[in-house]
Amino acid sequence: MPNPVDTTGLQEKFDAWIGFVEANHHGKNNRINDEIAFQPLKKPLSESTVALVTTAGAHLDDQPPFHVETVAGDAGYRQIPHDVDQSKLRFTHTHYDTSSAEIDPNVVLPIDRLNEAVAAGRVGAAAPFHMGMMGFNPDPSELQDVSGPAVAGQFSDAGVDIVLLVPG
Repeated sequence: MPNPVDTTGLQEKFDAWIGFVEANHHGKNNRINDEIAFQPLKKPLSESTVALVTTAGAHLDDQPPFHVETVAGDAGYRQIPHDVDQSKLRFTHTHYDTSSAEIDPNVVLPIDRLNEAVAAGRVGAAAPFHMGMMGFNPDPSELQDVSGPAVAGQFSDAGVDIVLLVPG
């Protein structure tokens, strides 16, 4: 069976991106994952609870926006209820044009698409909440050591089986 993803040139693109970060962002601290964290599904998707994590800087209008006035990024997170009134969502980020997300939050936080998958029986249930995060973090130490484990713990406590990362 042929590989549907063309990986030609990916290493060169990654190396070029690292060079860009090194040239343009102070405090960068590349992390290399020496162990692939893949875990096979423990039950069918149609019986699983799914949560979303977006790195598009999503937050509710009554939550603090992500800190964008620093070249260090923001490793924080904001919990977003699944039944959120999407008109209350805001997107604070300076590394992409947020206008599409403001018009239709589903482009970076596809709650409606998840609801459709649940209604069709393809997914067992949507998690009671999702997470908004900032994708720009030149030094991922806090993300890896503090925020990531905290978010994972909240999802685990809520009985989430699968987390989908949706980049911004």
